[in-house]
Amino acid sequence: MLTQVMLDNAHFWLYKQLVPANDIEPVYADIGRRIQGRRNKVGMTQEVLGSKLKPKVTRASIANIEGGKQRILAHTLLQLAETLDVEVAELFPKDGRQVAPARRVEAELAKKLKLPQQKIKKLTAQLKAKREENA
Repeated sequence: MLTQVMLDNAHFWLYKQLVPANDIEPVYADIGRRIQGRRNKVGMTQEVLGSKLKPKVTRASIANIEGGKQRILAHTLLQLAETLDVEVAELFPKDGRQVAPARRVEAELAKKLKLPQQKIKKLTAQLKAKREENA
């Protein structure tokens, strides 16, 4: 049993090295935007949405989920979909890929390539066109 705990701790440590806590996977931002869009469409506040979940979730947590700053537990995702009257699949990216928002890609390109903003915009437009071409 102690060996299993030590192994689990080793895996956890490795996971933490590979995925830092402040580096949330891009798919959560995509899901959060869909949750926010649906919540707005049905005319529900973040506070009301959070209060309908079990256990209840704070307005701040809903804001973090919608902003892609917080991972979502599976049971919470199911409850969110049910509360918003939407299929769970509709909250995920359609093509199944985790695509970072364009502004995040632009910021990273600007930082690494040190190009003017106009050239960065042109480059991201080319990348988007190439991605759509391959889809």
